[in-house]
Amino acid sequence: MPKSNITKTSTIIGCTLLIIMALFHGSGFFYVTDVIQKSNSEPFIKKIFPILFAHPSIQLFGLAGLGVLTLFMKHEIEKILFFIAILVFIDSLLAFFLGAVIPGILLVFSSSVFVFGGIKRVK
Repeated sequence: MPKSNITKTSTIIGCTLLIIMALFHGSGFFYVTDVIQKSNSEPFIKKIFPILFAHPSIQLFGLAGLGVLTLFMKHEIEKILFFIAILVFIDSLLAFFLGAVIPGILLVFSSSVFVFGGIKRVK
């Protein structure tokens, strides 16, 4: 089944949102690293925290890359879009848990855009 324009558009919107969020999150890497180094935290925390902070940005870039990949696929696109939507929704729950309301809302919107694209692909 060929991809609909709605599927393509929603995939592009979802991937763009993920990339923008990854860039915003990644832009704070050096600031957070500097703050944690100046704190009185344990040496282990000072060593591991920058890596843990970078992980969500890398994950968002990876999910966006997977979404872009679906633009060039012919089969099983809806399954990958639903998979991306589930992972992004889990990220949104984590964002809400950490008190990050705006990123959580953006992640929920991005997740719903991927679901919408997958549904339009199925019909």
